[in-house]
Amino acid sequence: MLIISGLAILALAVMLASPDSAPGRALRLWLVETPARALNRLGRGRVVFFALLAAAGLMLALLFKADGLHLFGLMLPDLMVWFVVFDVGVFIDALLIAGAILAANGLGEARARVAAALRTIARLLARRRPRARLPRRARTRPADAEDDGPGWAHQLPGYRAFSMA
Repeated sequence: MLIISGLAILALAVMLASPDSAPGRALRLWLVETPARALNRLGRGRVVFFALLAAAGLMLALLFKADGLHLFGLMLPDLMVWFVVFDVGVFIDALLIAGAILAANGLGEARARVAAALRTIARLLARRRPRARLPRRARTRPADAEDDGPGWAHQLPGYRAFSMA
């Protein structure tokens, strides 16, 4: 730990003492400009996500001590992959925008809009519902001279005759 602190202080001293030298420019590029560019690309959603992630880690550490840190360490890689794959930042941005709209317009306006949307959906579903149909008339077979009756039709389905011809 002491070595890392000493190297950080040495790098800071080189950057401040000789900013125009090759090592000073290289250290400034690697330690200042590159992280600054990366931080400029961060959106609100990612910042909120990482803040919530840090809060969850802190909560687990405070509540469960070493077991909480172990749980957080096991959870973190999967959570980061989930974040990268689904780009949760977009969802967090949408939630922040929805919260801002609710704060600006008030809860009554939001309830009215949700109720209007539900009425519109119900109206669309009512249009698509099939109308009542007229009852079908039973077909009548023409009477055959050789017709003796229903034949095998009155028996159970397991005993019905069938032909393989």
